[in-house]
Amino acid sequence: MAFALMHWGEPATAEERTGWLYQRFGDQGVVLGMLTMGALMLLSGVVSLVRHRSRQKAHERAMEIAQDPARHVPETPVQAKTPDPKTGALIVGLVFLALGLGWSVYYVRDTLQALAAGASVVSYSWWKTVGGPFLAGMGLFYVLVRPGTLEGVRHMTPGERVGFLIFVALGLAAGVGLLFWLSAQAEAYGYLS
Repeated sequence: MAFALMHWGEPATAEERTGWLYQRFGDQGVVLGMLTMGALMLLSGVVSLVRHRSRQKAHERAMEIAQDPARHVPETPVQAKTPDPKTGALIVGLVFLALGLGWSVYYVRDTLQALAAGASVVSYSWWKTVGGPFLAGMGLFYVLVRPGTLEGVRHMTPGERVGFLIFVALGLAAGVGLLFWLSAQAEAYGYLS
């Protein structure tokens, strides 16, 4: 977000002008996209911190009860509906899958359009090319495997960890394959010789 704010008002670079954000939102499209992405990441971090703090308080309360059960007055149990982690995994997987596929489609389409139009400079980076398939691979893992936790790889069962590594490796391999395919397309258009 700080990087985006530092470049607010500056004209878009030649590389940014070939992108979807520039074409849809003009000169400040890339800056607005970076700000939006940064705000979403910040919101995600704040939500995670709040959830962690509430779990920490519950743990501290449980430790107090364990140390002195005589002082504990039992509360009337409230039947709270606990969310199913499998449903959460499906939602997370669908979001990752949509982001990965959407990123890849827009990025590849824009790069191919720039190549076909004969733009003076068409550049693409490995992380932009590999990022979409990587996210899609993670999304497929959460959709197909649906691990019993969303707490991260450390909290998964050994079988879920193996599945996670397989899907991440497949996503990275697909991204590298896409990178080679884009290089071949650039060479066909005479950009790499």
